[in-house]
Amino acid sequence: MGAAQEAQACLAFYRGLGRREPLRGLCRALLAFLQKLQQFAGGSVKRCKDKNLEEALLLFQELSKGIWELDDADLLPLVRCVLAFQMETTSSSSSFHKLEQIVTKLSEGKESLVAEEVNKLMSSLTEYKQVLSPGELQTVCMFIEESSLGRHHWRLGLAPLLLRVAATLNWVLQDPTARSGEWSYVTVKTCLQLFQAMPKEVSPLVWSEAENSEILQSILGSLLQVIMGQTANKDARLLASTAVSMLVNTAAEPERGARAVLTLFQLVDQGPGELRFGELKVETSVLSSDGLARLVLTRGLLTCCKKEILSCRLDSVAPQACLLLDVLFPAVWAVSEEQKDYHYYRFQVFSLWLQRVLQCLPEIRKVKESRMLAENSELLHRLCQFIWNNAESPVEGASEFIHSSFQHLLEIYRLECHRFEDLERPLYEQFLRRIITMPWQVKARYFPLCAILPYVGTEKVLDTYKDLPQHLLNCLSTNHLCPAASDVYKTILQQQRKQWIEGEEPATEEELAQKWALHWLPTLVSALTSPISFLQSNASNYLLVWTLRLFPASYALLAESCSGGDSAHLRAWVTLLNSRKIITGALPLDGETLERLCCCLHSREDNIRLAALGLLCCSPRTNQALSEVEVRLLKEFLPLNLNCDSSSFRQLLQAAVRKALVRLRDSALSQLRSKTQSKATERSAGADPEGALAQAVDFVEWLLQLSISFLSPGSNYQRKKTALLLLAAVLETCTDTWSPARKKGQPPQNMAALLSWARQKGCWDFFSRSNLLALLSCLQDSTNEVRELASELLIRYFPPAFPEPIAVALFERAREAVSSPRVQEAEAGAVLMKTILQKSDGSTLKRLFPEGKAAPTLQHRGLCFAQYLLRMLQAHYAMACQDLLQAASTNSMHGVMAALRRCLLEVPEGAVSMLKGEHVQSWQELLSHLVTLLGDISTFLLGVLQSRQGPNANQPAAAPSFADMVNAIGSLIMLGKGLEQQDGEDSILLSEEHNLILTCCWVSVKEIGLLLGGLVEKILPLAPLAGPEPLLPLTVVKMAARVFQEVLLKCRHWGAVEGCSMGFTKFCTALLNHPHAELQAVPRTMLAQVSALHVLQTLVRGSGLGTALLQYVTPMMALLLKALGSSSWAMRNAAIQLFSALTARVLGPKRSRDDSCAQDGVSPQAFFSRYPQLREILLGELHSALETAGEPEGGRFHLCPSLHAILTLLAKLQPRADGLSSVSTCFLEPLLQLAGNPIYAVRVMAAKALVPVVPTAEYGKILLRLAGDLAKRGGVLSHNTLHGRLLQIRALLAYTADTNCLSPDAMRSVAHQMEGQFWLVTPAQQCPLIRSAYLQVISLLAGSCTQGFAKRFREVVSSELDSLGPGQKARSSELQVGSAVFHQVITHFLCKEAASLAGPERVGAVCLLLQGAEVDIQSAILTWVIEGEEERSKDLEESLQLTLLENLKSVLQGRRDKEFLKLYLEALVHLCRNPPSQAQDVFHKLLAPAAACVDVLLSMVETESPGPDLLFQALSVISLLFVLGSKLRDCPLLERWCVMLERCSRSISSEVLRLAAARSLKLAGADVVQSALEASCPSLLSVAVRVMDMGIYLLQDEDPEVRREASVFASLVQHVSGAQPQDSCVFIQGNRGLVCLLRVLLEKFWGCQETFEFLLRHLPTLDLSNILTELEANKPVSLYKEDEPNVFAEPAVLSRLLLPFLLQLLDRVPASTRLCEFTQRWLKATGPSILHNLQHCKHWWSREAIAPLHMKALGCAKVHAAVTALLVKATLLAHVLNGLERTHISASEIHCTSQELRRELVLVQDLLAQHGMAPTFSLDYGITSTRSSVRAV
Repeated sequence: MGAAQEAQACLAFYRGLGRREPLRGLCRALLAFLQKLQQFAGGSVKRCKDKNLEEALLLFQELSKGIWELDDADLLPLVRCVLAFQMETTSSSSSFHKLEQIVTKLSEGKESLVAEEVNKLMSSLTEYKQVLSPGELQTVCMFIEESSLGRHHWRLGLAPLLLRVAATLNWVLQDPTARSGEWSYVTVKTCLQLFQAMPKEVSPLVWSEAENSEILQSILGSLLQVIMGQTANKDARLLASTAVSMLVNTAAEPERGARAVLTLFQLVDQGPGELRFGELKVETSVLSSDGLARLVLTRGLLTCCKKEILSCRLDSVAPQACLLLDVLFPAVWAVSEEQKDYHYYRFQVFSLWLQRVLQCLPEIRKVKESRMLAENSELLHRLCQFIWNNAESPVEGASEFIHSSFQHLLEIYRLECHRFEDLERPLYEQFLRRIITMPWQVKARYFPLCAILPYVGTEKVLDTYKDLPQHLLNCLSTNHLCPAASDVYKTILQQQRKQWIEGEEPATEEELAQKWALHWLPTLVSALTSPISFLQSNASNYLLVWTLRLFPASYALLAESCSGGDSAHLRAWVTLLNSRKIITGALPLDGETLERLCCCLHSREDNIRLAALGLLCCSPRTNQALSEVEVRLLKEFLPLNLNCDSSSFRQLLQAAVRKALVRLRDSALSQLRSKTQSKATERSAGADPEGALAQAVDFVEWLLQLSISFLSPGSNYQRKKTALLLLAAVLETCTDTWSPARKKGQPPQNMAALLSWARQKGCWDFFSRSNLLALLSCLQDSTNEVRELASELLIRYFPPAFPEPIAVALFERAREAVSSPRVQEAEAGAVLMKTILQKSDGSTLKRLFPEGKAAPTLQHRGLCFAQYLLRMLQAHYAMACQDLLQAASTNSMHGVMAALRRCLLEVPEGAVSMLKGEHVQSWQELLSHLVTLLGDISTFLLGVLQSRQGPNANQPAAAPSFADMVNAIGSLIMLGKGLEQQDGEDSILLSEEHNLILTCCWVSVKEIGLLLGGLVEKILPLAPLAGPEPLLPLTVVKMAARVFQEVLLKCRHWGAVEGCSMGFTKFCTALLNHPHAELQAVPRTMLAQVSALHVLQTLVRGSGLGTALLQYVTPMMALLLKALGSSSWAMRNAAIQLFSALTARVLGPKRSRDDSCAQDGVSPQAFFSRYPQLREILLGELHSALETAGEPEGGRFHLCPSLHAILTLLAKLQPRADGLSSVSTCFLEPLLQLAGNPIYAVRVMAAKALVPVVPTAEYGKILLRLAGDLAKRGGVLSHNTLHGRLLQIRALLAYTADTNCLSPDAMRSVAHQMEGQFWLVTPAQQCPLIRSAYLQVISLLAGSCTQGFAKRFREVVSSELDSLGPGQKARSSELQVGSAVFHQVITHFLCKEAASLAGPERVGAVCLLLQGAEVDIQSAILTWVIEGEEERSKDLEESLQLTLLENLKSVLQGRRDKEFLKLYLEALVHLCRNPPSQAQDVFHKLLAPAAACVDVLLSMVETESPGPDLLFQALSVISLLFVLGSKLRDCPLLERWCVMLERCSRSISSEVLRLAAARSLKLAGADVVQSALEASCPSLLSVAVRVMDMGIYLLQDEDPEVRREASVFASLVQHVSGAQPQDSCVFIQGNRGLVCLLRVLLEKFWGCQETFEFLLRHLPTLDLSNILTELEANKPVSLYKEDEPNVFAEPAVLSRLLLPFLLQLLDRVPASTRLCEFTQRWLKATGPSILHNLQHCKHWWSREAIAPLHMKALGCAKVHAAVTALLVKATLLAHVLNGLERTHISASEIHCTSQELRRELVLVQDLLAQHGMAPTFSLDYGITSTRSSVRAV
């Protein structure tokens, strides 16, 4: 019987046995145990099965003591049941092991009973059988390996088992299918298990003459055939070598085993023949040509052969020879030199050999008298050569083997030197020099450095390698190098601490920290305060933690260094505090620390806020409760940080909050346990046992309500996504939902007790109706991320079925949405359908599909939904065939297809249903009809675009052009309208009808590809291999293939092709992996060349097959290089895209923005070692390009289309330090010859490609060669070659400047050579491009040139610029190509020289040029000022500032071209960010001209329409002039400036203009506010209010840069208003700035009428009645929604934020007559409409008959914004009425009292809350003193 039948019989037996009174308890426990076993067997998810089996084991351990009460007859059913389960779990070692523990317990005292049953089962496996099946062999293996009773049985029955194994192995090797599959592997595995587990029993059969060894002889022969390549199964060959090695280990005498190994290698070297292995004689006749035999044999011996055998002396080979050194190493070296595909195993074998040498070193010394690793030994040379050549290998896993090899080699060398008393040990010095000469970008240099540190010492390394600290910082700026740098730093610190502690005098921790600081403090502080956020973050994650762990006293030194108030020091400080808290668990919260922490929590910089949040949330112990201060700060922080743009910020925010929630949960559980266990003790101690519990529960409840309240459509995408992430964290942490798919993070066992306690307090109602409705509104969101996350939360955590009324209304909404022409709405409908499917039960299905009440399909909801959607798609298709325009408008097909795709492929239960016998036929029919329908739709839609309709229409093979498609659609539209096609009416813009049909066609085609690909991927593996018809028969699969072929060949729309390619990739992958030969053949007959290239590109880019395709890199590269030369543009385009995907895959992802950055890519050595044949292909293409290049014929060049791609690939490689023997230097000569190519772009790329090709150690020689090749004056060298040579010199010098890899002497030698070519910069050289290139080379060599040359050079450059001054005649009357570039290079050279040397003469010369040179020269200087990244001297900066200020008026009056004026103004603003005192003094002298400048600039921006860029700079300069001259701030100028800013800050303005307004506020806005506060002038107060009102708008702008600038303005306003300390101004986050501006308006400007008026304007002016009427009308949906001018703005959220401020303003109405009058006017104007809308709102949501409309309103952003605004306005109205009633002023327009209005408002709010429309969470940002009394807002 099987396990299930045994379990049933066992349950029945013990139920009957349990009727006996003495055994009732035991039997009850046994029944529980057996039920757990049944659950284990019936589970489909491994984690669930493991959980049930673990629980069964625990139950059995508890009841095992009582088992001895049972006699053998009563125990036998249990034994048989457990063994039956064990027999069925032989494929899972963990499950088998747990069951073996149960068997072991059962056999205690009953061993004979259990052993007898085991013997019966084992005997049944081999009895009456000659050949064993894979399952039987696996069972034998598992019982030998894991079961002591099973092992004992087979030890006694070894002979018959060997007989059957031998027969099986022979049979398998004769069957082609069996020997390549699992059967061969498991048979070899059985041999290995036998040899390993029973060596004593096997040994006589091999080594004794007396034993009959024919059976074992046969097995050995078969194993050798497997090793030699009789099977293609690589794993079987590797295992066979291990089995043979185990057989070698059975030799009692090591010499005999060693001789057997020697004969094995002779077999590999000499070929097939007779082999004598002990007493066994074997004939071998097969030897594979793949070269794997030697590798697998060597690997097997090195893996498990005994060291006595490996170190055995073999005098027959050579004197003092041993197996490991003289037999195995030649094999290892031969393997390492083979360029086969098994790179991983090559490295493994090499590492294993060194490991075994290290293990056998004492034994080897007895054999070898001389040194193995002498300085000049061939062995040492080969070992070092292999390690360094493969140090950068891109093969996965290779680096670990190379690392271990290096460590083994160092240790072997140390032990050998110690034995031979060699104190010099030159190998260490050699390795250290080699490491230092490698570029810092090479990751492979850092592990050897770590490994060698203990051998040479840290002092030696730091003294020799001076640049190490800086290089470590460079690594921390490069993501993939961070772990390597961290390891180096950690190793150095560990060695230093060990050395200092073990010194002569013991050192205290403070002294150790001081020693550390001498070496590392400046480096670490510069990294922690770096402006590069990546470096800053990695320094804290990698370096800081190790510093504090190893040198705890360094905290004080670091804290002192990070005490500044700027952003960099704040970030460093909070990071330091965070690391200390993680290590010590304590957080100091003194006043100063708390104040600084608050500054960090509200900082403008995301990384500072996140670090401060992490500080609050993290703890070394998860059950450490949050303090009250931490909870308060979290409540203040979270509401202000929900709408951050950065996705990474949101993810990190969720992670931090999850940590806080885990702390709260675990501390609460701890308190709950303590409360339960020791109530009396807690009461006697006077403690509050429920304090921590209540705090945890309250915070989680607060966070839950915060998250839910911002899920409404009134929130923007960022806020909703963050709220969903926080809600996910709450549900994941604080519910008891067990997730089988998750390995970690399951709820604690006693979570139910905490949930019960919280619910008793009225909290943690996670699955309430309001929460459900909030998530349902997210399902209708326009963004996929929000929909998906909301759906996931509903499915994972909420009850299994929606309430029936909600499900029905939601289904109606989904049905409407999937028919929408809008893609986002249709996709939302698809998600709704999938969610409803997963959250429906039988009664819901009967309501949704009343026509199918009696149908059996209702038994499975997935089939029911799929059939419904299929009928819906058929109806939509039928309508499209009749009237496509109408169907595209009202019944689109793509939404239904998306719903089908989600319901069929994303619901796990569907696959289970498809395999159930009662449903299989229904599923087969549905899938067949679906694929047929999709094919018909595809043919129809593609026919529409070619003016051919119907499935039988003849269609051309080529895809139609876009013009043809537009004409075809136009004809269709005219036909649908009953009109004739009119010629000659071409329009640039497509009509709404055109767009409708195009969208319908392309999106539907894309969905067809995705659906078909997904169907084949998910469902094809479910089809049974034999028996009934598969779910997707071959005919259906071929039909899908034809659809793909048709779309890929006849479609031009990239989105449709991409979507179809994604589906096609899944389609091909599933078919190629299928065992059915006919299915495997389908993808091979499908595409044409272009489509094949596109599909290859998709495969390479995809994560699924991208890595597996690396073995085909060479043929793919050859293919695309050939395709680049095609005469077809489509082929060339596809080849370029494939090239981009392929280079990204083989070189890895970009690690920097710059394509040519040295941190990217791998070295040529590593790259071409991985792809050796590719080098020859690329080299051949280069030689071909050189042959075809030459002089143009007939004015045309001979182009090599693949040349640019090859040069691009080479340029992406990374230089390394090898000598000229490097594998890449064969490219050197072709690249040098390409310097003369007539195409400029080729010369540029050849120069870039030269950098990685030349080893850095040879840079000096190559530079000298290139410089020597330059033509002397009067010499013969083509201009192209001369230019190309200079470009190559410049490229090499630029790299050396970045990496400092050339010595000063070498630089001086190159400079000396280049000085001899001085004529190249003089007018004697007439080509400006050559002169520019030479000048750039000299700029890179400036520090190495002689003074005399520098003086001559400067004179020539200056005279060149002098000749271009005003009134000077140019040297050439003709305009030359490149002259402008040359002049710009000259100018930048002089500017750079003035910046670095800072002499008055040089500074003055630059300023004179800025005043009087040609426009091009002046523009070049201004461009250098704006873009220059190098440091400018203070003198130069001040002089340039003054020059620009002095000449501003003349520039404005001259009014030259706008581009120059824009540059001038931009440079002025750039330089005057921090104006010096001299600028202030000069400005006072230029006050009158400055006023005129402001007037001119204002007039220009007001009347001349200067363009957005110039307007931006003009407004910035005006604002700057206002700041520099306070007397300029007269009201007329300020008023005009303010009007311009208001115009620019509107949301409908361009981004540039809005940024101009924000920048102007940043420059001058706070000064205006400060002036208004000081002067109290009414007009100035009004301007200040308007300025802050603009700030409120700009802080909600959709452009992050605009918000960032506006936040600086808000920070400055807070500073000048006295809300911050006067000595510093910390820039605050935008949301905090918004609240601060509101506070300043409330506290400082409350008396201005404009304050209340402007704040009211921020409330949405939406009429709720009109919106609901429009919603109810259900008009036809247009294709595109009207775009919101600002998608980031949240009127509903802002309304809730404004309410408390507006209420406080109204409280001050009695103190201001003007404010009182304005509020009365507002009441009269808006009061009646507010009351009307309130009544309409109440009536509309009271009607139950329109539940689907309520669901639609739930997802409508306009409705939510209007409802929120209405409630806010109604609250304000009630407040105003209350104030009027107190002052006895009547409001005749309002026919109710304030109390009546408030009661009505509460009723409306309750009604809206029932429909999910009114959030009940009250906003309180911790800085407002008044809370809203209205729950909804």
